[in-house]
Amino acid sequence: MLRVTKFDGAAHWIQPFRVVSDDGTLLVTEYRARTPIYTSRGEFRSPYDSRVYFWRDRWYNVFRLSKPGCSVALWYCNVTTPPRLCGSQLTYVDLDLDVCVRPDGGIQLKDEDEFDLHQRQYGYPDEIIARAEGAADAVAMLARRRGFPFCEG
Repeated sequence: MLRVTKFDGAAHWIQPFRVVSDDGTLLVTEYRARTPIYTSRGEFRSPYDSRVYFWRDRWYNVFRLSKPGCSVALWYCNVTTPPRLCGSQLTYVDLDLDVCVRPDGGIQLKDEDEFDLHQRQYGYPDEIIARAEGAADAVAMLARRRGFPFCEG
């Protein structure tokens, strides 16, 4: 089970997943389209099959989204604290910034306004702000280079 919180500890979303592999540094999970995801705004069912890459030492994760039976629709990258796995529950803190990467190479930084708001609202320490901004830059650079997992179609 994936449990995501905001910086103040409030639940952001909860979703089931299946572990594909775990080498101690990179945890790869997946979930199927239409699987219920429980968000702070209510239940959501994504139309995408997702393979999700969680590095235990990185401040982002990458959701590889594709419609069932089709190739990659996009990669959705969340800027977060490094994840922690406790038993069967994976947790991290969402730090608002997201990076969307399209198969054609287009890259878009999202939710900068939410990041700015939450810096004030939750009192993000300077180190968290720097880590989040650095993570957004790092994942965008990785996507531009077509590094793993952006090289997978």
